[in-house]
Amino acid sequence: MMKKQNLKYLAVVTFFFWVNPAISQVQQLPEIGAFLPSITDVKPKEVSAVDGLWSISSLDKVVRIDRGRIYAIEGWTHLFVLKIMPGMVVIHPFTEETPGVFVGDDLPLQGPLKAVLTGDRILHFEVKGALGEVEYQLIPQQLDDPDAFNQLMKQVRDF
Repeated sequence: MMKKQNLKYLAVVTFFFWVNPAISQVQQLPEIGAFLPSITDVKPKEVSAVDGLWSISSLDKVVRIDRGRIYAIEGWTHLFVLKIMPGMVVIHPFTEETPGVFVGDDLPLQGPLKAVLTGDRILHFEVKGALGEVEYQLIPQQLDDPDAFNQLMKQVRDF
């Protein structure tokens, strides 16, 4: 989890850009590495039917769901200056609460999440983050076990 000093820094940077959003359009801002754990720092849990490559709809970036954790495959900039690099864990833990309903913590958004597998095979996320509620979707790109995923989809429809 993030340290208090990192949270304070993030709050100051966020407030600065909220008060003066034009600054990001005028100057090139330095990027710093996001304060997130590496995939090597977070031990895997059990295999899941949703393990595989997924794209974040709002960012058009790819992440991997992998045994109870989600990490970046492609990097992106978060809150104007924090660079999320490939291999950084962005969600942990990520566990199935009931068929097709997952819970965990979104580390960049700093809050608990609920993700629901919809009938159109999309994971819809709702995060109650430090800066408010955020919604986004993950779209499957390449699943580790398509048969297990299809079985989960059947359970979701029957539920």
